[in-house]
Amino acid sequence: MMNLLILVFAHLLADYPLQGEFLATMKGKNMIVLFSHAGIWTGTILTAVHLIGLEVTMFDVFSLFVVHAIADYLKAANKLWYKDMDALKEGLLMDQLIHLMQIVVLLTYKGGMF
Repeated sequence: MMNLLILVFAHLLADYPLQGEFLATMKGKNMIVLFSHAGIWTGTILTAVHLIGLEVTMFDVFSLFVVHAIADYLKAANKLWYKDMDALKEGLLMDQLIHLMQIVVLLTYKGGMF
């Protein structure tokens, strides 16, 4: 359970203060900005994974990066299910649930949940 809490903290750190206003504003308009944010988030999560003693593979890097980039692009560009959601209510909740599910799936796959 402590591993989950550590990764949730890493997620909050990477998805809020390490993202900043510029990345948050521009990631739906510029792919370099989107990829920069997804890279920062993925790197932060996988650094924490490494520090808690779990192995990090290229599959982990690729899967976390791609899912995070797609989810954030859809939200920032107001596409698909996000177009009918309030960005600061249901949209934010959906985005955060996707990222938290990434963490739960990763820990389950790594055998590090408990």
